[in-house]
Amino acid sequence: MWSRIGHGLTRARIILSNLFFFAFLLLLFLLLFAGPKAPEVPDRGALVLNPKGAVVDQRSPVDPIQQWLAPQAVLAETELTELLDAIDHAREDERIPMLVLDLDDLSFLSLSHAASVGEALREFRAAGKQVVAYGSFYDQQPYLMASYADAVYMHPLGQILLPGFTIKQLYFKDLLDRLNVNVHVFRAGRYKEFVEPYTRTSMSAEAREANLELVNALWDRFGSTVMSNRRMDEEAFTRYTQSLPDLLTATKGDMARLAVEYHLVDELLTPDQARARIADAVGPGENGGFSGIGFREYLKAVNGPARAEGKRDVGVIIAEGPVVMGDNVRGVIAAEQMIQLIREARQDDRIRALVVRLNTPGGSSFASELIRQELELTQLVGKPVVVSMGPVAASGGYWISATADEILAEPTTLTGSIGVFGIVPTLEESLGAMGIDSDGVETTPLSPLTPFTAMNEATARVLQQSTENVYQRFVNLVARGRDLAPERVDEIAQGRVWVGARALELGLVDSLGGLDAAVERAAELAELEDFGIRRLERPLTPGEMLIRQLTGTASLHSLSQWLGDAPALSPLVRQAGAAWRFLTSLNDPRHSYAVCVECLE
Repeated sequence: MWSRIGHGLTRARIILSNLFFFAFLLLLFLLLFAGPKAPEVPDRGALVLNPKGAVVDQRSPVDPIQQWLAPQAVLAETELTELLDAIDHAREDERIPMLVLDLDDLSFLSLSHAASVGEALREFRAAGKQVVAYGSFYDQQPYLMASYADAVYMHPLGQILLPGFTIKQLYFKDLLDRLNVNVHVFRAGRYKEFVEPYTRTSMSAEAREANLELVNALWDRFGSTVMSNRRMDEEAFTRYTQSLPDLLTATKGDMARLAVEYHLVDELLTPDQARARIADAVGPGENGGFSGIGFREYLKAVNGPARAEGKRDVGVIIAEGPVVMGDNVRGVIAAEQMIQLIREARQDDRIRALVVRLNTPGGSSFASELIRQELELTQLVGKPVVVSMGPVAASGGYWISATADEILAEPTTLTGSIGVFGIVPTLEESLGAMGIDSDGVETTPLSPLTPFTAMNEATARVLQQSTENVYQRFVNLVARGRDLAPERVDEIAQGRVWVGARALELGLVDSLGGLDAAVERAAELAELEDFGIRRLERPLTPGEMLIRQLTGTASLHSLSQWLGDAPALSPLVRQAGAAWRFLTSLNDPRHSYAVCVECLE
């Protein structure tokens, strides 16, 4: 009897297990293939531009387990091209008379990205359509985007903070001295600041001079844009940004009221009041809102970008992150991966020109040269190469760009930083303090580099001379590519960072403009009148495609809600994590790097 009961329980367990397994497969099938109903554009509605997280050129890789179990711990990202494509479509769409900027969930926006969106908003308004912005609070860069609107609304308890720009560093020399760590530095260029945190206790005079000019240039550009957009005089802008504590005394700490007085916002409205104001213009929507559609749903409804592939294309490669050696890596500019994409463009007869969009602080000088050489091979077969510089394209990023047919930058792009450094820490004194010594024999003065033994003079001389040689190669590349004398390049190089507008004056870039302008210029160089745009990128693996499909499904997002949302990571934690990932990505075989430290802020 007990045996029969045991067999019955076993059979029941197997049946239940199979049922759960098939139920899981059915759920997975529904999540993959049962998508939501295609969105419809209202006959008269507002396009809602509500970017979340950070605006980027290309999305970063995301750990799918973290995305599922703790979605709030992952910083959301919105691609710039999504915003620009939506605005471009809506400008010609008679169904869309208004655009609404909802910036409450926007956490980071570079000046160059804000300018790109701003110019698109100008064209939208020039078509006779209205733009309004609403936010509970406005940080500095999101406010810059909002300033392009016809009307800016804010919550009565909101505030606008315009703290300006800063470059600050942590300096570790005293700590390293206490730990008896010797840091061996090899650099070429007076302004190559990357190594200073390990060799100094404060900013050098050269770095302070360069950094002060840099932040002043960014602040001047920000201020002039806001003042022009808001028709604000310079005296009022200066008072608001330089004497905010004194001004708040007069309003008893009411920052919203102060923003209205200084014409930074037009009116203070609660969310319900703002929705009602917009509904008056475009008509009511569901649940007491206004008639409208989000920009991602709008792009789905109008079938994506305005210009698809054609018989003859301009290829576009988006490259974002540190420049490193290797392949099949996301979140960085991996040399082998970039070479494969460039080679694909060169060998495809339909692609007649290539645009490379760069957003990078640099990295491995060897990897940068490999990528640049592949671009030059593309030019040699008669296909123009145009570089579009995003928020940052400095050091290794400028190395990649140096010999392109043309370079376009945004006015606030951080570029230049033409310099090279190497850094090797050794721990022989730290180990000695703990009673650990090193001794041995060697066949040549150039013993292998290890962190546990002292660096001898011969090795140090070799590394310094190698660094100077790489710098001279860098200078000569820039001289050849930009048609400048090497002596002139050396004057404006030295590792110094410039904003795009100043780089134009110095001859380091050819013109100012965004990605669209770079595509148009590449088409002109290739003598194309009717052309398509083809974005080249590494194809997703089957596993990545599955993860993207699952994480993009609303039902699975609900699953994360059931499991519980984790609190969002603080900006400090995210910044520390990004800095650590950057340092661990440095894998140049010669230990020679072209990196812009200011661009890592």
